[in-house]
Amino acid sequence: MIEAGFEGQISDIQFGSPGFLQTTIVDGVATLVAKDKPTLINDPRIDRYFPKQYAFYVQDRLELGDLVVRGGLRLEYYDANAEVPSDPANPANSITGAPQSVLKPTTAKFAIAPRLGFSFPLTAMSSVYFAYGHFYQMPGLSDLYSNSNYTILKDLQDGGISYGTMGNPDLKPQLTVQYEGGLKQAFSEVFGGEVTVFYKDIRDLLGAEFISTYAAADYPRMTNIDFGSVYGFTLAFEMRKLGPITASVDYTMQWARGNASDPYETANRAAAGKDPRPRDVPFGWDQRHTLNFTAIYIQPSDFTVSAILRFGSGMPYTPSIGTGFNADLETNSGQKDGFVLLDLRAEKYFELSFINLAIFARATNVLNTNFVNGFVFANTGSPDYSVNAFADRASLQNPGRYYEPRKIEIGISFRSK
Repeated sequence: MIEAGFEGQISDIQFGSPGFLQTTIVDGVATLVAKDKPTLINDPRIDRYFPKQYAFYVQDRLELGDLVVRGGLRLEYYDANAEVPSDPANPANSITGAPQSVLKPTTAKFAIAPRLGFSFPLTAMSSVYFAYGHFYQMPGLSDLYSNSNYTILKDLQDGGISYGTMGNPDLKPQLTVQYEGGLKQAFSEVFGGEVTVFYKDIRDLLGAEFISTYAAADYPRMTNIDFGSVYGFTLAFEMRKLGPITASVDYTMQWARGNASDPYETANRAAAGKDPRPRDVPFGWDQRHTLNFTAIYIQPSDFTVSAILRFGSGMPYTPSIGTGFNADLETNSGQKDGFVLLDLRAEKYFELSFINLAIFARATNVLNTNFVNGFVFANTGSPDYSVNAFADRASLQNPGRYYEPRKIEIGISFRSK
């Protein structure tokens, strides 16, 4: 079986400077300042871009006796269709005596993503499989174009006002190389299990690099500099229909580490006077344990009852001691609390002479869990309280830091015969 396809996208995007303001740090306080008053306030600039993105793929499934091979190839093309300074050390071409910098077109990006997988039966009740693939992801358009007007750097001086992290329309796609292998085993006609081991090598993640100008000033710019890896295993068991009941359970244990969870983390650390050099830390979304359980009870043409139970361990956060300079501890060295979520659904069917009716009830977050890996205060590790209640009063009044509370819905659905 051979499959092939093509897709394309052409966008029309406009970027401006809402309010012509940006946040900067003055004496340790976040302050709004104008971005280059003569240029942006008297003559507001709106940049328009027409990025192009195309992809072509072909994949094949081949059976060689008991061996099943799946292979594929995906070709990616992306053109930001923008311009960047030819010499980042003179970004606004305003440094006297320095080599001239001119705007040059961004280069079109090509990527070749191979995929390969195979499965082979060991016995009539078991089989092994392996998969390997390259997966590319283009950066978000905001990372490409936002704050990419380098003329605002014409007055950049060493130790002067920060202009924020500059965008970079010449970014490369981010690459993930994924390896996966596993064993499927049927214990009977009803029960089966599966174990999967996986590893992901992540390269060219977005991060900030510092560019030194000929005037001895530095500014951060988005680039493909960060890296990371994810590895772990999944155990899954399934019970096919045993009378009216079906059920499944899966457990995943994983480690996700890299040098930064946020593309702007390096620049933010440097602005806070911390060491911006790469280091190996847990990602902010590193969840060590995940457990999912599903059970369904079905009486055909009568009623259905189902339940979904989810458990997750706490993700990392960066704790702090006190306030001010160097109050934060090592990045993502703290751990949030775990959570348990339970969702229920029941449906009763009625067949009338002219219409089919169903009355249903569903309840989400039955246990009324109020926290699921959301926001916590760095000085307590809790979403409920802070040791600096006055300074954090806005966050304490924001209910968005909590998970959606218990919700019960009752309804009727119908369809004609």
